[in-house]
Amino acid sequence: MLLTFERLRAKPTIFKAFAGVSVGEFGTLLVQSTPLWVAREQKRLTRPNRRRALGGGRKRKFGLRDQVLVTLVWLRLYLGTETLGFLFGIDKGTVTRYTRAILPVLRQVGEGTLGYLEAPKRGQGKGLAEARATYPDLFAIVDATEQPVERAQDPEQQKQHYSGKKKRHTRKVQIIVNEHGVVREVSTSVPGAVHDRELFRQSD
Repeated sequence: MLLTFERLRAKPTIFKAFAGVSVGEFGTLLVQSTPLWVAREQKRLTRPNRRRALGGGRKRKFGLRDQVLVTLVWLRLYLGTETLGFLFGIDKGTVTRYTRAILPVLRQVGEGTLGYLEAPKRGQGKGLAEARATYPDLFAIVDATEQPVERAQDPEQQKQHYSGKKKRHTRKVQIIVNEHGVVREVSTSVPGAVHDRELFRQSD
């Protein structure tokens, strides 16, 4: 399960653990960062030695908001670029481009107020194995379980609760555990006909 702003925002305590700021503080930081980032981008795109025309070059997968989030998680958790890219679904070269662009902006806003250590240098950030050991909640194991229920009298309820996998009428819940086996989330109960993937999508 990749890290995204939407997923983290849905869990404010997890958002702060990963980014080091609350969702509200992140919003303020983003507002403060935007004009500085726009000014730096304008300067970069209009430099005299630029070879490409405006609008040329590789299009960024992430907008400013997500680039700031990647950089904050990088600073907060002290991860290597390869590990950070794995978590956000981007390659390590993209991580480097984002963090190089955003870090000077954060320093202009006042990175010192965030209470972070110096950004990890090449080879210093935590690798995937170390990140797994240090932050087990970065990784999750998701599975669904079904419990038999009495067959309903109503035909529509019978249809909703009939599980093709179990070949009987059931209710289903989905459980998320971290790598230490600690339960982190339990979904609401749904009729057995709901597919595991659909339950995962609905549960956010």
